[in-house]
Amino acid sequence: MKVKSLIIVVTCILSISCSEKRNKDFAKSEFVFIKPGTYKIGSPLGEKGRWPKGEEDIREVKTSGFYISRTEITEQEYYSVVDSSKCESASGNLPVVNVSWLEALQYCNLRSRQEGLQEVYDIPAKDNIELKDINIIQGANGYRLPNIDEWEIACRAGSRTPYYTGKSISSKQANYNSSGRMAVASFPPNKFGMYDMCGNVCEWCYKNEYFAMYKGGSWNSSDIQYLRSGSVGFTDANTKNNYTGFRIAVNDMPNIKK
Repeated sequence: MKVKSLIIVVTCILSISCSEKRNKDFAKSEFVFIKPGTYKIGSPLGEKGRWPKGEEDIREVKTSGFYISRTEITEQEYYSVVDSSKCESASGNLPVVNVSWLEALQYCNLRSRQEGLQEVYDIPAKDNIELKDINIIQGANGYRLPNIDEWEIACRAGSRTPYYTGKSISSKQANYNSSGRMAVASFPPNKFGMYDMCGNVCEWCYKNEYFAMYKGGSWNSSDIQYLRSGSVGFTDANTKNNYTGFRIAVNDMPNIKK
């Protein structure tokens, strides 16, 4: 039985800032709560632009509920955690890019530690880390990347069309095939209140595979097919470029009414 999803937007204050005076433009992260339930994800075989070797068929998945950041992590959100010396000159509105999949995981662990949460990822302290070297710490309550299924649940927001906007998407609804990044939340959100799930920057996701995965398409996507909810890309865990960023998830937020 399908469960109608509900959302709750909450605000979490970062434990540190770029300077002694907290910058209110980047000191907050808004999260949307995705209710527990069963959701349909995946793309039909005949969907235009579908990559048969990489995308999964339509299926039902269950979730026990999770929180996911309403927007992509901005430059200031990122550097306020990993390198405060770069934070003052960083943008509070542009999504961070040139961050590898592995660095996104490290950000999650570091932010968890700074906020008194348990690190989710067991990342070995060595050079040339491979995906198979990373393990998830069961029961940890810290920040993490959304997994592939969670990301698509949040993106689709209950829709079964190729895009959460319907059968197509336009430049008035997402940033793609353009000259660069735009400020987060520049376009209308989907029905779950999520911004930029299609376009702006591709977003790292977690899955225990041999390659790092990303979804969503970006400003650099020349065709809207890459913005489809079911579309997925694969690359090396250390890849960095100017069109891939990420958003974060967390299993629970204590003292928040669901």
